[in-house]
Amino acid sequence: MIRSDAYSDLELISLLKRGDVEAFDLLYSRHWPGMYQAAFYLLRDQNACMDIVQDIFAWLWEKREQLDIQAVPSYLRSAVRFKVANYIRSGKIRDEFYTTLSGLSLPETPGPQDFLELNDLKAIITQVVNSLPEKCREIFLLSRDGQLTNQQIADLLNISIKTVEAQKTIALKRIRAAVDPHLLALLLLPIVTSYH
Repeated sequence: MIRSDAYSDLELISLLKRGDVEAFDLLYSRHWPGMYQAAFYLLRDQNACMDIVQDIFAWLWEKREQLDIQAVPSYLRSAVRFKVANYIRSGKIRDEFYTTLSGLSLPETPGPQDFLELNDLKAIITQVVNSLPEKCREIFLLSRDGQLTNQQIADLLNISIKTVEAQKTIALKRIRAAVDPHLLALLLLPIVTSYH
């Protein structure tokens, strides 16, 4: 049994390349929480984030003999960003992601990259929300900021629940259209620049 502190990440990668299952398990237990947290910070979807991290580790095991990793944490962070970008590009993101994203506040102690990403996305979303037709904007803000259900909004505004659903769909489609290209660029920028 390998002690958790007995080997560096690079030593574990070297053991992994030779098919050492214990080394793989230790890398997994050492890095899984941070990778999951990084994916969740971006997607806010537990199942998708778990799948993304599992896929990365499955790929590491399958390609173990060809691995050429010099900095394990940064390599794994880049892998998470790449997989998240692919997930976004595939269109599998639920509408709740955009609602959650539009209501995020800046983290208490953001890193420089986190601060830029979140600030840029918040500015884009604010601009889209402010440009929505008045009734659409009101319904979206009651849902997001007021945390009201569709039925509560319908009762409050004396409109049908179908109207509420339709207006929220319009708002989310506009937010999605505005955010998607920027989100992919922000996710991929650190990967591209890390190779120069």
